[in-house]
Amino acid sequence: MLLLAAALILQSPSGAPPSASPSGPPPVAAVRVPQAPQIDGRLDDPAWADASVISGFTQVDPLEGQPASEPTEVRVVYTSEALYVGARLYDREPGRIERRLGRRDAASGDLFTVALDSYHDHRTAFQFTVNAHGVRRDAVASDDAEFQQDDTWDPVWQAAVTVDPSGWVAELRIPFSQLRFPQAAEQAWGVNFFREVFRKNERSVYAFKLKTESGYASRFAHLEGLRGIPAPRRVEVLPYSVARGVFDETAAPGDPFNDGSTYFGGAGVDLKYGVSSNLTLDASINPDFGQVEIDPAFVNLTAFEQFLQERRPFFVEGSSIFAFGGGGGGTIRFGGTPQYFYSRRIGRPPQGSAAPPTGGWATMPDNTTILGAAKLSGKGAGGWSVGVLDAVTAPENATLEDSLGGRSSGRVEPLTNYFVGRLTRESAGGSSGFGVLATAVTRHLDTTSLDFLREGAYALAADFFRRWARNTYAVSATFGASYVHGSSQSITRAQRASQRYYQRPDAEHLSLDTTRTSLAGISGDIGLSRISGNWTWGVAFSTTTPGFEVNDLGFQTRVDRVSAAAQVNRRWTRPGRVFRQANIGVFVGPSWNWDGDPIQRSIGLFHSGQFLNYWGYNVFGNVRAAVLDDRLTRGGPLAKEPAGRELGAGVFSDGRKRVSGDLFSFYDSDESGLWFWRINGGLSVRPSNAVSFNVGGGYFRGRTPGQFVGAVTDPTATATYGRRYVFGSLFQQSVDVTLRGNVTFSPDLSFQLYMQPFSFSGDYSELKELRAPRTFDFTVYGASSGSMITVADRDAAGRDAVYRVDPDGAGPAPVFTLANPDFRTRSIRTNAVLRWEYRPGSTLFLVWTQSRAGFVPFDPSFSVARDFRRELFDDEPLNVLLVKLNYWLSL
Repeated sequence: MLLLAAALILQSPSGAPPSASPSGPPPVAAVRVPQAPQIDGRLDDPAWADASVISGFTQVDPLEGQPASEPTEVRVVYTSEALYVGARLYDREPGRIERRLGRRDAASGDLFTVALDSYHDHRTAFQFTVNAHGVRRDAVASDDAEFQQDDTWDPVWQAAVTVDPSGWVAELRIPFSQLRFPQAAEQAWGVNFFREVFRKNERSVYAFKLKTESGYASRFAHLEGLRGIPAPRRVEVLPYSVARGVFDETAAPGDPFNDGSTYFGGAGVDLKYGVSSNLTLDASINPDFGQVEIDPAFVNLTAFEQFLQERRPFFVEGSSIFAFGGGGGGTIRFGGTPQYFYSRRIGRPPQGSAAPPTGGWATMPDNTTILGAAKLSGKGAGGWSVGVLDAVTAPENATLEDSLGGRSSGRVEPLTNYFVGRLTRESAGGSSGFGVLATAVTRHLDTTSLDFLREGAYALAADFFRRWARNTYAVSATFGASYVHGSSQSITRAQRASQRYYQRPDAEHLSLDTTRTSLAGISGDIGLSRISGNWTWGVAFSTTTPGFEVNDLGFQTRVDRVSAAAQVNRRWTRPGRVFRQANIGVFVGPSWNWDGDPIQRSIGLFHSGQFLNYWGYNVFGNVRAAVLDDRLTRGGPLAKEPAGRELGAGVFSDGRKRVSGDLFSFYDSDESGLWFWRINGGLSVRPSNAVSFNVGGGYFRGRTPGQFVGAVTDPTATATYGRRYVFGSLFQQSVDVTLRGNVTFSPDLSFQLYMQPFSFSGDYSELKELRAPRTFDFTVYGASSGSMITVADRDAAGRDAVYRVDPDGAGPAPVFTLANPDFRTRSIRTNAVLRWEYRPGSTLFLVWTQSRAGFVPFDPSFSVARDFRRELFDDEPLNVLLVKLNYWLSL
């Protein structure tokens, strides 16, 4: 609390508060020229002499509202094919201009950015950035939010820079074919220009707004003078060919499906077609994503699925059009809105399984083949936006071979069609809007072996937002409904899933019906916020019924929830005597299930600050009251969740330095004896402007007194409804390290290395069972009245493998066996990519990927030296070598 009080006392303002002009910045005039300037980083072409000069930049940092310390002059001209932007960036110390090499979309150092709201919807900005070495970066900012950006958008455009005694010059050529805009004789766009002077940590902008004000594209200046731009022919074809070799030293001797090496060659094509000047069709036939970075390793001991980030360009690019419930780019959200579209469902690993016959073998695909995908997106007149995506995945089979060499196959994934559609309309200059979203998954189930899958899954949802008082206040709401149908087996599986647990024996509002062939539910939320000013606040309410299900194409960890939340925040954005900027806030968040059982009651405090030397820190604390846990027993009765508390703190250094880093620590504990401690850190080193190294990672250890192990049916366990819910005290430790190295030979040629060693161990002790519902009391086997636990089996290494449990000694309860849950695992994943953009839009990838992993059951020992220095590299590797070439054609 002393630290928080110091933040409030020391953050005294200096000088008069800055103010943004209520009338906005002067418009920017674009001049049509008969001959395009040459893109060479020099403003000596005749075209630039006729252009108007835009200047008068204002600092955002470090001195908010003050004139930029280094003048900037911008000129804008155009032809029938492209928009040209020339910038003279004066600098009194040209020798100190930071000229950093980097790969595409990783530009840093001294920067110049052009942001265009070509839709003129006051919500979408197409951004083009070039640094003082000519490295380009491009992104799309959506929802009128500056930091909600999609940097996978890779338009084909040009930039060139030069450095001279007056500073540096940037020239940009942005083809109209790479932008989207309404068809009109005279265009009205939004525009803004940004400059970053790296050594001063200075960011200045032409159309200025205060940090305490919300909005981004809605605050741009107007770009005038664009007339007679013909609708560009936007037909882009990107064919590719790929060759891949897989060398698997983990292959078992005699495996007929894997002799240790396999080879693959293929081809496909991506198509981008401009249906109109503001509507684009993207299609991909037989897409290949072999150059995409691999997922990090993890161990998931929870009841819920692990969320994985989408990395495939086709699904990431333009994904903002399918964003739902964003609150209009500013409304404070509290996590009540489900994710209706989770593109990792498309091309997922097959959901079926195939066990090899006795003495035989089996093989199945790693992922489902995407036969083709198409995406239509754009904005029309009247503020309407549309996004439609459809993808078809192939049926997949497992192949089995018996001991006599006879082969058979079994279906493990059906032919499936995935569809998502989004329609929105914005009005009042982007300050209000509403939209609808629909998803559909249709599976062709041609075998009873896949009856556990749902035949169809559908969702329909609507959202709304409104901002007023110059974007000071905002309200947003969503409402959605879902419907799934299929065999009784598939719907029973849905009812028993961890999202809802219909089989809970003490639930008053739930009941398992094994004859049902469909399931339906609804979800909704509403929030009201103040999003501008030094003081911000928000209140929200959300609910999701137990039958709501969107995980066929979306992602949601649990339903059956009613939640409320409130937050108040105070921020300082102007430098004071100690702090450059700071904020402090408090939040509360109670939740209940539909029986009215309290499942969450917490209150928290958070604070962050940045010192005048650009070092900073953040701290937070959270106190949880005792509640009921309807997920601990994995479908069994309610249990108690003891009261607890969390505390975290972090510090980070000035990121401009050649060496910078951050460190964060987190501690959690509760009244039952639970405790977790994690420390994360990162270090970035840039020995030259073309080379950088990053190392990050963390160490985690903790004890969970009630880690679920399993459930055993026993009619004598009357206190817990005829089943014994077995838990253990789990002591776990893990270490993960992420290493990245980047070498940039030119703005178009770069090499990146990624490596992630990972080690985890889980040591279970005090195996026990829940004594009674709505408690956190346990009967420990072997230490409580009458119960006994003995070793029933050991493995070849002499480790305990199976336990024999007699829960009541001489009593009537039957004896059962329990596998020893102790384990340890390790892995290392390596990915190396050489990327060469050998001509605009055309790229060659050379990729090497290696995976090594080991799993040791019944052994909870933890040793980083053993795992990372000895055993890890004794694990047999899986190597993949890939060459991929694509060629961009504009027709």
